[in-house]
Amino acid sequence: MEQAKERERFSSVFISDSRIKTLKEVISEKREPAYSAFQALRQCAEDNLARKPNVSENWYVPAYYQDEEGHYKAKNGLRDDANAAYALALCFRITGEKKYARSAVRIIDAWTSGIKTMSRRDDSALSFSYHFPVLIFAADLLRDEGVWGKRQQERFKAFLRNDALPMNTMARTNNWGNWGLVLAVSCAVYLGDEELFNECADRWKYFVAHQIAGDGTLPMEVKRSGGRQGIGYSHFCLMAQTVAAEILRINGRNLYDYESELGGSLKKAFERIAGWTIRPDTFPHWEGDPSELKGVRYFSYFEVLNTRWTNRDASKSLDQARPMTANHAAPFLTFTHGQAVSNEWD
Repeated sequence: MEQAKERERFSSVFISDSRIKTLKEVISEKREPAYSAFQALRQCAEDNLARKPNVSENWYVPAYYQDEEGHYKAKNGLRDDANAAYALALCFRITGEKKYARSAVRIIDAWTSGIKTMSRRDDSALSFSYHFPVLIFAADLLRDEGVWGKRQQERFKAFLRNDALPMNTMARTNNWGNWGLVLAVSCAVYLGDEELFNECADRWKYFVAHQIAGDGTLPMEVKRSGGRQGIGYSHFCLMAQTVAAEILRINGRNLYDYESELGGSLKKAFERIAGWTIRPDTFPHWEGDPSELKGVRYFSYFEVLNTRWTNRDASKSLDQARPMTANHAAPFLTFTHGQAVSNEWD
């Protein structure tokens, strides 16, 4: 009964039932670009059917700029397991083949029972904030499908409340805050926590007001590393803000068109960075060779925004790069949100 009440207030965390229905139609009709993207997704799911979860019993991630090798070694188990579980869960919902669901459940259960201690030091909280939400997306796709035991689901919910949620970095004002928001709002929806959900909606608007200037630039990000990483970090911030916006939207809080008192908006930021992405030589915060700019191609979230505000520059970038996925929070966006499903706004 409690779960049913949660579902009455909240729809789904990231992929709604109506979107799954549309995706099935898209695949049956072999509509591009989603059809080719689905083939990549299914191959990923097949490759991970026998995956052995790589759980960090003592979660700690060193700071990237102090120990790059140690940073990746510590966090990549969660990254790869979460992305695999999401691919498996999505493939199950599209095909109905329970072999995918069983493998996804095994990975989710391993993480909710295998972590013994959790540190917030260095990049530990940030890494958890941008990698763990994908595991929540996977769990949400499975929770009402008769493929996951009730006891395991209750354990997952307890883990979200007691262990995962306290790891969020939403209180930070830079891109760490945006990624913490993704974790917090994912937990809010899954747990049916309306108070937290409303707090997340307010925080989303705060980030637009304090991070995005009236001309669409992100002042805290564009000058990173002397501008070399300015586009990349702007993408990194906007990716999180977009994923959070989508979670809020499908649960009744459509903030996409919100504009701050100073004129900043997600749309303006999207249009500004879409131009820099296709023409990096126009980026004004880097005086060196444009080929030395970092992170320019981190734009899979354009799949979400370009279906709402079709942009010529973004469309050109997507056409060149599809099918797109991502390591952080929302893989396989060409399949789930590309133009083949552009009219499906739940």
